[in-house]
Amino acid sequence: MHNAGNNALKRMAAFLVLSISTLNLPISGSAEVAGKRPYIEVAKGTRLCADAALDQSRAARDAGKVFWKVMSRPRANGTQTVAAFVLETIYDRQSGDTIIRESRYDEDYAAFFMRDPERRGRWLMISPEDGRVEATVGICPKKK
Repeated sequence: MHNAGNNALKRMAAFLVLSISTLNLPISGSAEVAGKRPYIEVAKGTRLCADAALDQSRAARDAGKVFWKVMSRPRANGTQTVAAFVLETIYDRQSGDTIIRESRYDEDYAAFFMRDPERRGRWLMISPEDGRVEATVGICPKKK
């Protein structure tokens, strides 16, 4: 009788541990992001777009045109290399064609990424130099 009570207690403890660990899994962007607190790793090659509704950075003016690419895996200090790009619309006078081209907007620089505590699926891109938020970003929508 006493042994049956111990088994039930062990099963309940295992269920609680499993439930708690399941609740802590990230739901959105889980294929792109692996996390260690307080900073997270964003997969190399991920395109990040500004969250224009919240972002007060200079990129908010052209939020649809400016994006970032994560260019490296995290270094020992947790920073990752990020490159800024801008989408330019170019009109060819001779052919009459308009094309959209990606151009480097800025030199590569280091940044930390943290989950935005106020918005699910958004991250804060943080300057390692002074700790200020460079931009609020999310994974860019897939091109159609």
